Amino acid sequence: MISALLYMGTLGVEVEQNELSWTKLLNKRVDIKCRVTGLQTTYVHWYQQKDGEALTRMLYVNAAGTSPVYNPDRPEAEHFSVRLEGVTYVLKVSAVQMIHTGVYYCACWDRSNHSDLKTSYPVH
Repeated sequence: MISALLYMGTLGVEVEQNELSWTKLLNKRVDIKCRVTGLQTTYVHWYQQKDGEALTRMLYVNAAGTSPVYNPDRPEAEHFSVRLEGVTYVLKVSAVQMIHTGVYYCACWDRSNHSDLKTSYPVH
């Protein structure tokens, strides 16, 4: 099962994920949508959380939804693509595999590096 649910706003930025969960057959496509309004940051990040594990950033894209940067420690992330539809960032998994099972979150940060707390703020 792939799941996503989130709505939060910080510093005028609102992030919303409406779909609660999906159950997909192997090799089927899934689109996970994240609506971002008031975006004044540079990057939108996608995280995956597997049962009993911490969140792991899978990839991030620039505000235009292009130039994805994949987590080199998570090779399955390269099966993902992101497109921008208005103010909605769509994470697409073209052929779901068991390795994709988890909960997915999007977040906005001022920078690609989320360890710089002086210029970054999370929107979970």
